[in-house]
This record gives sequence, structure tokens and C-alpha cells, in this order.
Amino acid sequence: MIARAQPLILLLLLPLAACATAGLEPGCADNAMCAARAAEPRLLAVGRAERHGDDLVLIPAHGERQVFTDNKQACDADDVDHCTGFALMGGFAKSNAWAVQQFYYEGSGFLLVDDRSGRQTRLNGMPFFSPEGDRFLVAPYDEENDPGPNNLEIWRRDGDGAVLEWAHPFKAVHQEDPSLKELYEARVMRWDRNRITLALSEPGTQRHWGGTLMRDRGGWHLSANSP
Repeated sequence: MIARAQPLILLLLLPLAACATAGLEPGCADNAMCAARAAEPRLLAVGRAERHGDDLVLIPAHGERQVFTDNKQACDADDVDHCTGFALMGGFAKSNAWAVQQFYYEGSGFLLVDDRSGRQTRLNGMPFFSPEGDRFLVAPYDEENDPGPNNLEIWRRDGDGAVLEWAHPFKAVHQEDPSLKELYEARVMRWDRNRITLALSEPGTQRHWGGTLMRDRGGWHLSANSP
């Protein structure tokens, strides 16, 4: 079951969000789904990714078309269990994938959709892809909803799906860094082949610092302790 969380929007989306929220109706910029749908048109492409009213339609190269349908009536009726909406958040040609955000009555989750077969992989956050496109990082963060067990995850594309290659659990954050009052948020600043440079911050404070994820023969290793 996908965690219903509104995860941290990574650095990749910041320029897009800034453009998308400019000139929006009052209150739209503060509504995650409204802002995402405002940005969606620039990501659509006829014959590949289309919007038809309440339907987001993705058309894989070889698989069946994938249709994601909003249920606005349930949302308007405060039907918590059936309220849902969708927005295309990105298309990644090198990774043969789309990212779709699924919004609930409270919170949201993400779907990685293969653009060849249409296969879907559920994620707890927006994927940030490596330059090679073969891996992506997910950094869920939400103080009010359940973002899943991990604050950092690295996934590897595997055929038309993806497999979790490495994960760092939320419970380990305070064990590794007892001085933290709150869990840190993470943004990807740079991704070299075996090194990911992170910008970390502690919400509600002025504390900002850097961290790294390094990969060697033993796998991925995180260095994220605050100064």
C-alpha cells in the first residue's frame, strides 16, 4: 500500500515550480495538486502523454495505454477513501519513464511508469535520476503524513521496473545524529556516477549543511551528520 504523503520536491523541480506558480489563482500555489496541474501542460506530448479532462493518458511505445482518472466528486463530497487526482510530474527519456503524482484527500504518492510497457512502480517520493538514467533517488519527507519507513532511497532501473538498491531508515537519523531536534530534509545538488552531493536542512531552524552518498564495492554509504 502506497504511503499517503506529500514528499519533498527535489531540486530538479524547483525551477518548474517557480514558473508554474507564477500567475496562478489565489491559493493555487499553496495547493500541491493545483500547482502540479498548472505545471503539467508543458510536460504533455500528443501521442505520448495527453490530458483529456479528468483523464491523464500515457501511451507507452509497446504496452497498453495507461489512464489515470480523477475522482473529483469524491473529493467534493469529502469521501476520504475515494478522493484522488493525478498529475504528470516528469518525463525522463533516458530512463524510459514517466513520473505521476497521485493525490489523495490528504497527502499523495508517486508512480513510476515505464514508457515502453506501461508497468507501474509505486514510490514514496518524486524520483531524482542520475545523469546516466539507470538509478534514481527518492527523499520522502512529511511531518503530518506517513512517508514510509525510509528518508532516503536509491532505486535501480531493472527492465521495465525498478528495484530498491539501498535505503536509509528514518529511525537511523537520530541514532546517527542525536543533536538533531527534527528530521532533516534533503535535496540533490549534484550526482556524479558514484557520488551524490546533498543539501540538508533542519526544518524550523537556520541549520543547513551538506551531505554525501558514496558508492564503492560495499555499496552506498551516507555521510549526513550536522556540523
